[in-house]
Amino acid sequence: MTETVVVIYSGGMDSFTLLHLARARGYKVHALSFDYGQRHVRELECARQVCEELSVPHKVIDIRALSEVMAGSALTDAVDVPEGHYEEDNMKATVVPNRNMILLSLATGYAVTAGAVAVWYGAHGGDHAIYPDCRPEFVEKMDAVCQVANYEPVKIEAPFMGSDKGGILAEGLKLGLDYGKTWTCYNGRDRACGVCGSCVERLEAFAANGVSDPLRYEVET
Repeated sequence: MTETVVVIYSGGMDSFTLLHLARARGYKVHALSFDYGQRHVRELECARQVCEELSVPHKVIDIRALSEVMAGSALTDAVDVPEGHYEEDNMKATVVPNRNMILLSLATGYAVTAGAVAVWYGAHGGDHAIYPDCRPEFVEKMDAVCQVANYEPVKIEAPFMGSDKGGILAEGLKLGLDYGKTWTCYNGRDRACGVCGSCVERLEAFAANGVSDPLRYEVET
């Protein structure tokens, strides 16, 4: 019997690659997205379109009611989005309090309901400096908890934990993926800004792989 995994799918390039990797490895995939009051829904729209094209079951869960306990981030509040690289201290403004613990908990409940053996999410090595909930210790402890939290054990897996964004892109390029179907920028305008931390890291990944990003940018890239 084909095993099922739940992929937390934001619509960005990391989770886009993860979704396709799970399918390439022969898993049946259920995609789960969250509206937690982020600055825009461009990524969620990308996720919806991709799942429709692939006929992948896709749920978007509205958890905006939790905004009062997930406040203070540049991604959710009226706070300027910092520019620069993720290694810079100012990027801590993009941390959403306890986001991944909340999302993984909800995804684990869905995994039990869907009969899935694991929840996959796109944490990677480039996130370690800024995001505590993307570090190996967090994943290990969440995995341990989620395997005993229900009668049905559910594994928490971050297949890209040992990779940076360039490595993730390289994996996706081997799969022949079209990254024009993703959105990464923290701003939801017509074109990606090219200067927020998310854009900077994305552009570095494309440069490292010697290919051009299919997205349009507001600045020269």
